[in-house]
Amino acid sequence: MNRTLYTVQRAFVALLALGAFSSCYMDDSTRVTRPLQVVEPTTQLQELYEVEFGAPLEIEAPTYRLTNGATVTPTIEWEVDYKKVATGNKLVYKATSSSDYGLHVARLKMETPDGIYYHRFRIRVNFKYRDGLYALTQQEGKLTLGYYPFGEASHVVTDVFTEGKLDRDLTGTPKVLDAFSHTTGAGVTTNYLFVGGDTWAYRLNADSIKPIGGRMNFNGHPMQAHAFSPTDINEYVIAEGKLYTLGLLTSLPRLLNDNRLKSAFANKLPVLAPELKTWRASNLQGGLIAFDQTTGTPIIMELSNSGNKVHLLKATYTSSDDAGESTTGNPFEGSSLVALSTNASAPAYVAILTHSAQGSYKLAVIDPGLFLSAKKEEKSYPLQVITYKGTDTPTQLALRPEHNSAYVAAANKVYLYDLQRQVQTAPEAYITLGAGETIQHMILEGGTRLYIATYDGSASAVYSYDVSGSTAKQLWRDTSLGKVVQLVYRAPR
Repeated sequence: MNRTLYTVQRAFVALLALGAFSSCYMDDSTRVTRPLQVVEPTTQLQELYEVEFGAPLEIEAPTYRLTNGATVTPTIEWEVDYKKVATGNKLVYKATSSSDYGLHVARLKMETPDGIYYHRFRIRVNFKYRDGLYALTQQEGKLTLGYYPFGEASHVVTDVFTEGKLDRDLTGTPKVLDAFSHTTGAGVTTNYLFVGGDTWAYRLNADSIKPIGGRMNFNGHPMQAHAFSPTDINEYVIAEGKLYTLGLLTSLPRLLNDNRLKSAFANKLPVLAPELKTWRASNLQGGLIAFDQTTGTPIIMELSNSGNKVHLLKATYTSSDDAGESTTGNPFEGSSLVALSTNASAPAYVAILTHSAQGSYKLAVIDPGLFLSAKKEEKSYPLQVITYKGTDTPTQLALRPEHNSAYVAAANKVYLYDLQRQVQTAPEAYITLGAGETIQHMILEGGTRLYIATYDGSASAVYSYDVSGSTAKQLWRDTSLGKVVQLVYRAPR
């Protein structure tokens, strides 16, 4: 028993000695023992920092104390992607190369003669060009792109192409701008911008403003319209009334000399109006809607990987010109197209505005999916045709998300038209802009924001209106861009 107790006592003494040795050691400079001096942070860094491409990210080292009240100053180093990039209390990181987008591993190191403190974290470099309003403009004889982040004018970028260092020839007249995205079966999403001028175009990565593929040419035909079809994953372009198709991964346009399109027009290719919209009734059913200027016929195309189908609009319709009587046929025969409009929240509906040979303007909203169902069942497709009653010439159209009304722009005014009920007199202007301004383009985003580009003969202005209520409320007006030709809103994906 005594022998066992003696053994326990010896072990306890050994543990005490070990503890004393761990808190003190022999300093070669003083030859005396002293407490360890180790960094203990009193604040913590984040696990993730986010910064916009091109903007500086500043991170301060955490405040700290040294164990045992020591006063030694630690050396501080910062690493990004396993490379030392800074020393001292502050890290200043700025992404300047296209390879800098995305996530980066980073580390803080605080070292004293007695120990090292590490903190590992990540830095995410976000694309500068994301959600927001884009404006195609011309400055000094070349195409430029203005950008309003998140649709606000507080931090407008007047020339995205110069700021994004786009190394391409942009000399020419701006014609076409489109924004679209595609998600692969593996779940990878790529955002695109399509920019066209004169007889050429570029496809760009919308996030990095880097070109995808080379310069696209259309046999010398002037650019007029562009649309991306998620149904068959192809791009379509109208150039001088002709329809071209592009594979998403190619830069070689192909003239769509489609026999189905020919046979629909007595073996002649139609002359298409400079407007093209996509429609989608379901994941499996969708296509394009275009307009033949020669006959005044809306063209509804079904697109699929197995082949395209072409349908010419035929409907049973009424209008004020017909004194309320129903007529079956093409309600726009002999007319020319003024504008087409669809809405992201109602992609199955397309609003149409035409000008007849008799001088009247007509509006209607078409449901291509319903039209095709009626045709398949050999039933008549009903269509309400509305006659525009204003005295100013209408030029732009924006369909509301509930698809039963639309904004119509004429001169410097915007009218709200009911597309289900004919009015006998012109409605009062919903928005009136400055005298001398003419509306060049107009788009509706989210059903509540109406963006308008105007030109007064010498300068452009871009407006933002809240249209969620019975009266429109102007949110901002900006005049920092060149002459604006087209507006596109890139919504979050």
